[in-house]
Amino acid sequence: MLTRTALLSSVALLASYSPTLAAEKPNIVLVVTDDLGYGDVSFLNPESKVQTPHMDALAKDGVWATDAHAPSTVCSPSRYAILTGRYAWRGRLRAGRLNPWAESAIDEDRVTLPKLLKSKGYFTACVGKWHLGFDWPWKGGEKPPASVIGGGTSKATCDLFDWSKPITGGPLGAGFDTYFGDDVPNMPPYAFIENDRLTCDPVDVNSRALMKQQVMKGGYIHGVGPGEKGWQLENVMPAITAKAVETIQQQSKENEPFFLMFGTTSPHSPIVPQEKFQGTSEAGPYGDFIVQTDAAVGQIVAALKDAGVYENTLLVVSSDNGPAPFMRERIQSHQHNPSGPLRGLKRDLLEGGHRVPFIASWPRGGVDGGRRIDATLSLTDLFATIAGLVGVPLEEGVAEDSLDILPALRADEPVRNELVYHAANGRLGIRQGPWVYLRARGITTEPEWYKEIWKGDAIDAPGLLFDLSRDLGQRSNLHDQFPERVQRMEARLADIQKGKSTR
Repeated sequence: MLTRTALLSSVALLASYSPTLAAEKPNIVLVVTDDLGYGDVSFLNPESKVQTPHMDALAKDGVWATDAHAPSTVCSPSRYAILTGRYAWRGRLRAGRLNPWAESAIDEDRVTLPKLLKSKGYFTACVGKWHLGFDWPWKGGEKPPASVIGGGTSKATCDLFDWSKPITGGPLGAGFDTYFGDDVPNMPPYAFIENDRLTCDPVDVNSRALMKQQVMKGGYIHGVGPGEKGWQLENVMPAITAKAVETIQQQSKENEPFFLMFGTTSPHSPIVPQEKFQGTSEAGPYGDFIVQTDAAVGQIVAALKDAGVYENTLLVVSSDNGPAPFMRERIQSHQHNPSGPLRGLKRDLLEGGHRVPFIASWPRGGVDGGRRIDATLSLTDLFATIAGLVGVPLEEGVAEDSLDILPALRADEPVRNELVYHAANGRLGIRQGPWVYLRARGITTEPEWYKEIWKGDAIDAPGLLFDLSRDLGQRSNLHDQFPERVQRMEARLADIQKGKSTR
């Protein structure tokens, strides 16, 4: 953890803010989609049964990466790493994601991306999915035990909370000026949160009623809990998209630059595309929800252009992990592979679990021209990249796993030569150049019928080694053929895991 002394020193460095210089800084917009797979975007997958014209157009104008990775294979640790520049497994998020009613995962004295940008004169806003915990207003000031509120499935009811008190921690505690969203669409509270309050007088919401709203079954609603009476899941994406657009419109009129992190709740389950998007893809309701996600990206781009700030905005569109496992089976009849040419799904150490779409645009900053970027990137790198843009040197203990990838975005100049992979079950792997070493068993959630499609070497071997330059689909396990390489990569991974910085 960053010490208070180091934090104060960092703040002192950041305090040299000049209004004149800040006005010249780019606006920054991060669109983090939820469970969008590498093969779900049409420009990355010629065989996709879903067309994503807005993301395709943005890639044509900006740059797009073929080798970009989410920091983890599930959402909470990925979002933590984006906001801190630090692998989540270094802290409390070593396995899984946060359950309902979890406390804030970001320590109060951790330097975060919005804190850094605020110190340089930025307005900072978070809209949409959060899933990094809040400090909830429990009656009596103490969180009830899991036997009362539940664990992975919520049992909490309205009478356990004092909603006259603010919801603390969360995005505001992490440094954002404002927040609007529903935290996680399939977990309570089933209501919008604006800054530190619910936007309704909550009632107890039955999760079974919400399950019936899904256009495509297969996802999870994590139990009962407080929420808005008559809550409609299909209204979430339109509402948060509208708020993101409104934020751009309002802040573009101000003298200060702005940072917007927009977390879409799609195409994650519950699958609830609006009626106007139903039937717009060839991949069923899941594909239709991707089309709606793409339309939201189009609205963001249009808002930036209409406000006259597109040219000087660093816009990044990506995903927090690969496609959900149940999606693959549900859309077999449509012959659409959400992982594209990659093996693996969300939660897996295999490439499909964490290699994600990545599009960036900043015309004034030389991030344009429709260029393909083959350099290895991580969403963890956004922290150091943005810090470099606004002129903030990173001290020891701050964003220790983040690298400035602006040279890669501008000229495909490789910056990162190694990367740590983090699976939902806590397993780790390491990438060095084209080589990938994955530790031990339990690295995939592939169903048996899916394994048969690949017909490669046994995936449950003691260890896995792949050469992605020859085997992007990870069919051939070279673990036993290159024991010395395995030993070197295991030793390096162990050093990093013990605390060695990757920067």
